[in-house]
Amino acid sequence: MKNEVNGMHRLFYPRSIAVVGASPKKGKGWSSGNAYIQGSIRQGFSGRIYPVHPTADSILGYAAYRNVREIPGEVDLVVFTVPATVALGVLDDCVAKGVKFAHFLTAGFTETGRPELADMEKHLAETARKGGIRVVGPNCMGLYCPDGGLSFNDWLPTRSGRISVFSQSGQLATNLIREGSPQGLGFGKVISYGNAIDLKAVEYLDYFSRDDETDVIGAYIEGLQDGRAFFETARGLHKPLVVWKGGRTEGGSRATRSHTAAIAGSQDIWRAMCRQVGIVPVYSMNEFVYTLSALQRLPLPAGLNVAVLGGAGGGSVTMTDAAEHAGLKVPELSPATISGLETFVPLEGSSPRNPLDILPALHSRKNLERIIDLLREDDRVDALMFLLPLPFYYVEMGRSSFSRWVDLTIQVRERLGKPILFVLEQDADPRGETIRKEVESWYLEADVATFPSFDLAARVLFKLKQYRDHLEARLLESTELPPLGRPSSASR
Repeated sequence: MKNEVNGMHRLFYPRSIAVVGASPKKGKGWSSGNAYIQGSIRQGFSGRIYPVHPTADSILGYAAYRNVREIPGEVDLVVFTVPATVALGVLDDCVAKGVKFAHFLTAGFTETGRPELADMEKHLAETARKGGIRVVGPNCMGLYCPDGGLSFNDWLPTRSGRISVFSQSGQLATNLIREGSPQGLGFGKVISYGNAIDLKAVEYLDYFSRDDETDVIGAYIEGLQDGRAFFETARGLHKPLVVWKGGRTEGGSRATRSHTAAIAGSQDIWRAMCRQVGIVPVYSMNEFVYTLSALQRLPLPAGLNVAVLGGAGGGSVTMTDAAEHAGLKVPELSPATISGLETFVPLEGSSPRNPLDILPALHSRKNLERIIDLLREDDRVDALMFLLPLPFYYVEMGRSSFSRWVDLTIQVRERLGKPILFVLEQDADPRGETIRKEVESWYLEADVATFPSFDLAARVLFKLKQYRDHLEARLLESTELPPLGRPSSASR
């Protein structure tokens, strides 16, 4: 059953959409309204679509209407792609029609810094409030919900999933979908909300927190108008919340005001509140994508101690530095583990100590299973970071043999019983990068998390441990929380 909380169900699952600003022209004059219609067609929207244009008879094969009032039947959602100076008159029509939701892709309000346009935005908000219309935006891309048949353009994936995102930036929301989808992330609902004159971050957070179709929540936020309510809602979450906060510097804070009219707020307060309520902070698109991927696919580590496998020589040293710089520890393995490794690891050119320089021993299934078994029983190891030797092994073993070896590494994941982070480092050589992308696809087909750099993998693992620490602290206060370990699946 789809979530009805906050009365927002019809926003993501409308029965009918009117697009104001759609154009009968192609090429020059082609509008973002047309892109919205095309996107919804591609997503398989099953409801009624009503283009609104003052003179056109039809647009994209749909009968067009001169204004919203002339549309027959109810309208759940109206998408505005008209100039700000026209928007208020159209909103009056929406009030008369009894429209439930209005999404203003339209920009040119408070974010311009011009007082008269800020006043227009206030008038817009007041008209909507009195008319009982909930507003998304203005100044935002709006909605993407494959199951609801919604998309703001016609090239976003049709595959749905169990990650939901609210973003103050439409570009960031779009980039997250575009970069996350090739990594196997399934997005069920993504909404950009811009200036947020009505529906605000806390209401999207509350909706996703109760949504049975959402397992992991992501957000890009530039400023909060309702910080106390937001953090109180975040405190009660039973799902991971990953947040990229924009405007963390003086220049970035200034940019937020011209982008979405947001006030960024104190970064010290933000960081302190994130720690207190269990928000998982990220600081780049890469961190955002791969933290969501890890929460979707990995169990949460019990501690910070990691075994590092796959480095050689100076690489072992730099990986250890990177892990400890991220907040992890690379401890000595137990005497029993070292003794066990010494029984089959070649003495020359190898080291059975952490970080493990034992590549020659990894070729055989038997040896790999023995390594995994020893690390499983070692109480000094909470997770394994496995740097795959690409493209060396691929070329040396041949594609077919290496593919079978990758299958073996996938099979031993469950055998370890602890998180394994497979690192497939990006290669500046196009030939090496082609190999890396192919091997990455093998892991993703098996729904296994991979990382393009060791540094990134280390930072993400540390974030997972911080999130587990928060859950353990909550567990001491309540018996209603879900058990620790692997989060529920966030893709389908």
